[in-house]
Order: sequence, then structure tokens, then C-alpha cells
Amino acid sequence: MSIDKNGYAEVDSVINILKPRFKNFKKEDLFELVKDDPKGRFEISGSRIRATYGHSINVVPRSESVEPPEILYHGTSKESAGKIIEEGLSPMDRQFVHLSVNEQDAYAVGSRHTEEPVILRIMARKAASEGIVFYKEGKLFLTKYIPKGYISVSEKHK
Repeated sequence: MSIDKNGYAEVDSVINILKPRFKNFKKEDLFELVKDDPKGRFEISGSRIRATYGHSINVVPRSESVEPPEILYHGTSKESAGKIIEEGLSPMDRQFVHLSVNEQDAYAVGSRHTEEPVILRIMARKAASEGIVFYKEGKLFLTKYIPKGYISVSEKHK
């Protein structure tokens, strides 16, 4: 299966990969999964599908850069929070840092990694005004790196 620079693959190729494991899986099932996903993880454009975020492969964002909201959020573990505050927020094994528009979503993301997530506040609009580039994909905002000066711990989730 080939994936283009924006992370798109042909729907039929994806279906063919899924069929051996899910015998009765049809194109309509894939369309339904994409449509009903509350997090907007995937999008279909014509005969192609892609993950809207979470890429571990090298892809070019589909959208143009955007001005982010004043504050964005990132959920993480207590151990990682200290390191992020000291060194900045990097994408680790992904291509982009993933930022949520509200604390609840960031908490849900952080909860996948730890029982007591720490929520970081990102001064996104200030970062953008000083040259940090943001993209919007699905419900998330993406960027390559957030320097430490734009990050603080949310008082609600210390």
C-alpha cells in the first residue's frame, strides 16, 4: 500500500489489508467508522483515507498553518511534565506535538498514559506571534515544538 506525502492511502487498499482479519468488512463499514468517530481521527477525501493526526510516518500537514486559540492544552504524566517544563514540548516518536482545545480533552489524552495526568497550558497565540507554526487537524492543533517559555501547569490539574 502506498501513502502519499499528506498521509493518504487508497480506501480500496486499506479494505484489502483489513479483509483477511475482518472477513465481512466492507467499504461502507469504513465510511461509517470514519463518520461516527467522535475524535475525528480519520478523513476520507474521494477514494482516499488518512489519519488526521497521530502520524508516526513523515507526512506534510494537509492544511495551511493557522492562528491558534490563545491557550491550548497538553495532558501528560507527572514525570514527563517536569521534563517538559524544563526542556520544552517535543513530538517524541510522532511528527508533531498534539494539543487540545480544552482541559477535558487533554485530561482524556493524559489518562491513557497515567492515572493522574498533569495538564499543561500552552500560550499558543503568543508562541504563534513569535514564529511557532500551528496546524489544525480534526479537533487537534499540531506543531513541531513548543519552547519551555510558553508552557505552564494548569492550576486545575496540579
